[in-house]
Amino acid sequence: MAERLNDLCVRILQLVYLHLLWCVFTMLGLIFFGVGPATYAMYTVQRQWVRGNMEIPIFSTFWQAYRTNIIESSLIGVFYLVVGIILYTDLLYVQSFGLRVLLFIISFLYVISLCFIFPIMVHYEWERTTLKLKCSVLFALSYLQYTLVLLLAVAAIYIVLLMYPGSLMFFGISLASYTIMWLTHQVFMRIEMQAQLKES
Repeated sequence: MAERLNDLCVRILQLVYLHLLWCVFTMLGLIFFGVGPATYAMYTVQRQWVRGNMEIPIFSTFWQAYRTNIIESSLIGVFYLVVGIILYTDLLYVQSFGLRVLLFIISFLYVISLCFIFPIMVHYEWERTTLKLKCSVLFALSYLQYTLVLLLAVAAIYIVLLMYPGSLMFFGISLASYTIMWLTHQVFMRIEMQAQLKES
């Protein structure tokens, strides 16, 4: 019992540390250009955790991922920030019912793509950014049951965290991103298993 409690405390501290690294490296990139590389690096660490490599050196793994993929992840980060701002602004000011319905559909596709894009980037060694963007939507829609569970889980996490606002300073990003990484990894494993069955 004591050992399990100790392990839980270690995992919590790891999430807090990773959240701190994400905040610092996002600020180093002046937020706009830092959020992409910092998010990519965070998911790189969490992918290792999900795959059972809990004892990896967090800072060196984070820093290695941050600097080796800084260009593509910066562009991806800026792209999603800009599109998100545009969609948010349109939803605030567009009055037409038909256009609002269309915007909600586009916003849903945007959110599910955002949930999948960084896990795809850290899991697959594809060169084409356009392929990663396309698959972020295709995977999410093809395994919609996982995507809906993912969205509900993230929503539940933030509802709980908002009940204790101080916790956002420690887990505001890393807890939700770990949940996303775990669930998207289940999707990737199913895709790979199905591909192997087709080949055999």
